[in-house]
Amino acid sequence: MKFTKAQLAILIFTALYTLAYAAFYIRELNIEFIGYVGVIVFIFALLYSTLDKTRMPTHILAGLSIWGLMHMMGGSVPTEDGVLYAWRMYPFYDGGGEFYILKFDQFVHGYLYAIVALLFLHLLRHYFGNRHSQILVGFIALCAALGVSALNEIIEFIAVLTVPDNGVGGYFNLALDMVFNFGGALMGIVAYYLYHYFRSAK
Repeated sequence: MKFTKAQLAILIFTALYTLAYAAFYIRELNIEFIGYVGVIVFIFALLYSTLDKTRMPTHILAGLSIWGLMHMMGGSVPTEDGVLYAWRMYPFYDGGGEFYILKFDQFVHGYLYAIVALLFLHLLRHYFGNRHSQILVGFIALCAALGVSALNEIIEFIAVLTVPDNGVGGYFNLALDMVFNFGGALMGIVAYYLYHYFRSAK
């Protein structure tokens, strides 16, 4: 399969930082993030092996690559709050303990699921086109993104059960993750339709 220059550049960039962080997390014996390295490899292997069928847009591939880098940095870059994932970016709300908004972890969750929702929206529109209600197509894309979100939380729960000293967090962390996953997915879909609406209105 032949890739465009942009697709190849994204793949090389992703492979380089994934290899670098894989070496780092193996050296640190961080089982949790070694597993996440495997997840990133799986995602990009799946995406790139099906590009001829999915015609996945370059901006979605780039968006996922940026997420992968943020995810790898999240467990390793030190901040005043611990690692980057624990960084309290801005005090929109502080309910004590884990109930704090906004942390880097929440920002990454919102960002990722905006991209995931766009990915499913592309696949659905690639299949359905404009033959069906776009409200229905957008809703299905939102539900699909939330399904991936639930799967991600199940994986994190498995990490809680199997990996000592994991950084997954407790109930409030789980609930806030789900809220930001939903918010990010919804904003991604709304932004897509608004962009195309105003573009066609010109």
